[in-house]
Amino acid sequence: MATRSDRSPRLFLLCAALPCLGLLALLGGCFEENLPQQDLDGQIVVRGDLVTDARDIGMVYLGIYEGFDPEQLGYPYPKTAPRVGDNPIGDALPYGGTSVGQYAYGCYRALRCQIISGRYASLDEFLEINPVDTDAGEPATAEDLYDQCSWYYGWNRLDEFSFIGTEQLDFVQDAAGDWVADFRAWHSRLPAGAILWGFADNDFTSCSIDQGSINRRQDDDGNYFREGTNFNDVLNFADKYITPGDLISSTPAVLEEGRTTGYSLVLDYTRD
Repeated sequence: MATRSDRSPRLFLLCAALPCLGLLALLGGCFEENLPQQDLDGQIVVRGDLVTDARDIGMVYLGIYEGFDPEQLGYPYPKTAPRVGDNPIGDALPYGGTSVGQYAYGCYRALRCQIISGRYASLDEFLEINPVDTDAGEPATAEDLYDQCSWYYGWNRLDEFSFIGTEQLDFVQDAAGDWVADFRAWHSRLPAGAILWGFADNDFTSCSIDQGSINRRQDDDGNYFREGTNFNDVLNFADKYITPGDLISSTPAVLEEGRTTGYSLVLDYTRD
């Protein structure tokens, strides 16, 4: 049987902890972080006379920046900080941002950094834009693609494919013939007077095949590889990734005090 002296230290520790626990409970009920971050909602518009097929729209990046300086590079671009080190241009220092679509691994290694989610309604549409050969060297069919994705990801139904299907599409064509997609910039600072600016990377320059998730299946040589994903400094140094043929917003949207929805940004300038 435990003696009084055996119980006393444990009883003392419990009694000493009770006021602290009560204080933590009180703080948990009234503490307010007052974080300045908010979500920003709107639409990105790609002019129909510049793009006739939404599948040709690359990864679209949108950033929130302090200001606009279209003269520094000869094409529309945000203001930047001074150049540091070997950087070709200063950091644009975004308050936040987002993308429309994301790089997806298209089940075949040859398609790394070539597939963007939200662009394909069916397997046939996918292969029309992204023809690929099977291991036997024959052009892959929709059935081949289904089997390959099922083997790689374990998908057993078409509605499990994360980048295929009408419900996955980002862009729809409006009455004017333009391509429109919703966006949300999560947890961003939204100072009044800041600008919303963006571009479409139509040739996948912003994707690195040496980054991203490690593949789920070994290749024929028993090696693992990366699935590919975007570089992490695209919004800071967009000029590194904007190449001829990419679409840019020539007129940024200006953020208004207290307004977090209803913004529209048009991609209407083609880098030459």
